[in-house]
Amino acid sequence: MHPLLTTIGLIEIIKSTMHLQRRNPIVFVPGLFGSMGDEIIPGTGDWGFGMATPVYEPFVQQLEHWGYQKDRNLFIAFYDWRKACTECAENYLMKTIELARTKSKSRKVNLICHSMGGLVARAYMQGKNYRGDVEHLIIIGTPHAGAVNAYFFWAGGKLPYNRNLKSDIFKTLLEGYLWILEKYYGEKNDMDTIHHHLKGARDLLPSRQYGNYLYYLDREGAMNFISYQQMHYKNDFLDDLNENQKRRMPRNVKVTLIAGKGIETNHCLQIDPKRQPDGQRWLDGRVVDVAKSLEGDGTVMVKSVMALEGDRYILHGSHEEILEKCGFVLRKKLGIEDEPLMRKRAEVLKNHVSILVKGVGEISLKALGSEGELTLYDGTEKAEGLYVEKYGNGLTWIIVTNCQYDHLIFHFLSKENHTLDVLVKDKGGNVKRVQSKEVSAGQRYRIHMD
Repeated sequence: MHPLLTTIGLIEIIKSTMHLQRRNPIVFVPGLFGSMGDEIIPGTGDWGFGMATPVYEPFVQQLEHWGYQKDRNLFIAFYDWRKACTECAENYLMKTIELARTKSKSRKVNLICHSMGGLVARAYMQGKNYRGDVEHLIIIGTPHAGAVNAYFFWAGGKLPYNRNLKSDIFKTLLEGYLWILEKYYGEKNDMDTIHHHLKGARDLLPSRQYGNYLYYLDREGAMNFISYQQMHYKNDFLDDLNENQKRRMPRNVKVTLIAGKGIETNHCLQIDPKRQPDGQRWLDGRVVDVAKSLEGDGTVMVKSVMALEGDRYILHGSHEEILEKCGFVLRKKLGIEDEPLMRKRAEVLKNHVSILVKGVGEISLKALGSEGELTLYDGTEKAEGLYVEKYGNGLTWIIVTNCQYDHLIFHFLSKENHTLDVLVKDKGGNVKRVQSKEVSAGQRYRIHMD
């Protein structure tokens, strides 16, 4: 390389580094299921993104590409998403902000939040313990007025119908973690699992500001909405935040809102008023159909993201895609004028396969191709794009992202006599394989997952 070009490059790097040193540190707050560690499920180790790694790690790498460094001026606020947002703010976010300020010797931080992470940030900033240490709040895909999908699993203990949940990877995370929590804690059904171990889901219910969202059809086929005030399931957390937004939201904080649109999103829910509640399920009505809109990212409606005051940006993309597409907004707000270097675009998450296992033994996964069997996972080494998380009680979860293989083969060497449970789903939540069989210690088993 020409000496002059080398010198210019070094000067630009030095200027960029000096600029970063003067800038506030970033604290990134991931969304629901974006944190995993021993505090959530013992045996999973230190805090990390868990099975949401393919969603969030590329985003963090983008920040690092711009010059930020972990534990120096870039920090991740992991939290126990099973708990209410207020608890997450007090027990996790506040500590991470204090750590960021101490290590960077900065007075304030910039918060970047995705999805539920934005509600955790607001719980802190609009709470009594706020310490005036946030300069810029950047929120991506956060349901400030709530999301109707939360009604499905909080009120009914079930997931939105497969055809109605378009944000594929988040659907996989939701289904997978519910299965793991149910097996780990021995709950009888999804309803018990959600109400006992996913209390934070209640903070995602539609609020008063979202508007009436449950309706039924009369004899003429006209939509009749049920008043929010008459509903059993209300969102007291968001109602309080939104009604006191102007009074309690710090005025000296710059707020940026980023939403996604163009993806079919559940907007309102049709109920059958003639069907009686099933115990504690469907107290406001059992959902029989949905009304969808393209004014959302597949998970959150634009109007819900924009229920907070601030600078507004609307991008075309899903709940996870907007994390990458909002790069130009982040550069503008963080004072990064241009891309320092070209960066390879993150690969789109598609055609992923989820494999949930409950069994005590050694696991390996192979793919059958034109050249025979290809080992994707042998218990320690794993192929690129494959993610594994092990829990206690013989629970293992494998996700193969961007799967190009027609045939996957699951190998299991049992360590004891017991029942082996295997559940395989594709990106649409469609069950590809369910296996529950008695296995014997020392025996090897081979299961085709076509």
